[in-house]
Amino acid sequence: MKNEYFNSSKNDISSRRKNQRKKYAVIIISLIAIISLVSIPVVIYAYNIIKNLLNYKQELPCEDLPDIETVRQVVEDYQDIIQEIENTSPEYVYVEVNERCNGKGELYIYYDTVSTREQILEIIGGDTFFGIPYRLFNV
Repeated sequence: MKNEYFNSSKNDISSRRKNQRKKYAVIIISLIAIISLVSIPVVIYAYNIIKNLLNYKQELPCEDLPDIETVRQVVEDYQDIIQEIENTSPEYVYVEVNERCNGKGELYIYYDTVSTREQILEIIGGDTFFGIPYRLFNV
């Protein structure tokens, strides 16, 4: 009888250990899944911030900006290219003249996604928009 009791308690202990192992395995797998689901958006967000910081262009000093009338004239002369830029993502991309200093200006280009930004840069094809400095803003 002692052997039966010993064997049954031994089986109970073994069974409890297996159940605990299963429980721990489920908990660990669940934690890994939750951490993965949370960390993916954080990594994507951090990547976008770092990429935007690396592509950040500082403001030009006021004395290096063209006259606001020159900026407006270039915008008027190249309205077809501005329309092409704005059509890369209609309703989400727009170009505006910004008078930052007294009588001096530049272009602000607002865009929605990184791929749209790449398309805009490809259309412009340089550091200036026909001699007018521009700045890109992700909105």
